Amino acid sequence: MKKIFLIFSFLLLIYMLWPGPSRISDFKALPDSDKSTLEGDTIQVPEVSAYFSNNFRGFTVPFYLGNYQNLVKLPFPPLRLNYPPEYSWTAIKKHTDSTYLEELVYPLRDSLYVNGFEPFEENGEPKYWGAVKFEIGANIWFTKTTLRFYPSLVWVRLATWFGIILSMALLYRMGKVILK
Repeated sequence: MKKIFLIFSFLLLIYMLWPGPSRISDFKALPDSDKSTLEGDTIQVPEVSAYFSNNFRGFTVPFYLGNYQNLVKLPFPPLRLNYPPEYSWTAIKKHTDSTYLEELVYPLRDSLYVNGFEPFEENGEPKYWGAVKFEIGANIWFTKTTLRFYPSLVWVRLATWFGIILSMALLYRMGKVILK
């Protein structure tokens, strides 16, 4: 039992210390897009980046899922969690328009939120009355994608690892005492 515990502890430590992205600028820009320079999409809110494009959810989320996995280089992809669009005010920033919000997360490590605002269907029809396209310079775009990265500090990961291992050891000892 001790060997299994030591192997698990070592593998968990490797997973938690495995290098990965440290800032939003490590992620690729959305293909065929214009980077947003609107207030709140640049330096005002840390670790936020936004892009205007014609890439819809079916392309955008898998693109960042693959990009995130390539940056982390683990043999498995991050978990993909779906949230209601209203949560974008908490996860991204206040006053973020949203039609979908997904979190790509490696548990006990980092999270990347992908928020999309798509006022039009992929065929060009508006989803609601009053939907407007985004006019940026000479380009007209159908979607806006906002990313927010939540990196974790190495010392926090180490403290978490230590807490997990200590808790497992204490629970094992307490279980042995109770079963006697």
